[in-house]
Formats: sequence, C-alpha cells, structure tokens
Amino acid sequence: MIVFVTGDLLAAKESYIAQGVAEGNQEGLGTGLALKISKKWPNVQAAFKKYARTGRFIGGHIWTLEPDGNRPGFIYLATQPDMYHATLPYLRKAVRGLVKRADKNRVESIALPKIGSGLGKLSWLDEVKPLLMEQLTPGPTRYVVYETFLNEFENSAPPRLK
Repeated sequence: MIVFVTGDLLAAKESYIAQGVAEGNQEGLGTGLALKISKKWPNVQAAFKKYARTGRFIGGHIWTLEPDGNRPGFIYLATQPDMYHATLPYLRKAVRGLVKRADKNRVESIALPKIGSGLGKLSWLDEVKPLLMEQLTPGPTRYVVYETFLNEFENSAPPRLK
C-alpha cells in the first residue's frame, strides 16, 4: 500500500526511512536528505560509508541498516550513477529490490522522499510517481511517501494524508 503525505520525513514513525543516493564509495553525502540524516544520525552515514567503500554498492542495489532502539532503520537505494542525477533504470531496479526485501522481511512500513526527483532531477509527476504507484501498491508493506517535505523548523504537526 502506498500513501502520500505532507510532513517531516526525519520525524517519520515508519519502521525504515529510504532514500536514493549515488553509487560508489560515497565520500560525499553532504547535500540534501543525506546531509540531514548525517546530522541527526551520524552513525548511519558512518556505517553506510564503510559498506560503500567495499565497492559493492552499485546502480540499482540497496543497503540496509536495521532499526536500533528509538532510531528507525535505513534503506539506501543506488538510484544515481553520480551525485548529480538519478536514472530511471537504476531507480526501477532499486525499487524492485526495496519491495523484495520488504516482502521477504515482513517490513511493516517504509518512509520515502520523492526519491530520485529532488537532487536526482527525474520528473516527479511524469516518471517517479507513476513508477512508485506501480511498484509499491501491491503487498503488505505500507509505503509512506513524503510528497511535500516540511522540516522540523517549518511545521511540528504530524504528517497529513493527501
């Protein structure tokens, strides 16, 4: 099931937060949502960078960090061949991997941004949203897409369904 909300993704109550990042060794992660995550949960970025340096994080793959205490889990999707743009083939393959992992592990819920359409530069309305509607609708996992992102400084209200 997929729902679209307005709210602060970093305050999400879902089991996991997913985001798209560039493939490779990830010496960057200094912009966008990745930067916000690294400021709030520095250990998440450290764990991801350690994995990415192995060379196994390539286009269309996913990396997962399980939830720990009050911290949600994280799923990073290799949606971009570089820091500057996402590709639809990478996004499609990564979303399929996300769904497969969620189904296999009976993940209750996953929060996502408008993955691939911010810094990734894909069209939200023409490319990304239709792909997510197709891939994330079937199955037991609840996918919560933060279609309009408000950070903690803009609005402290809980997410609103659209």
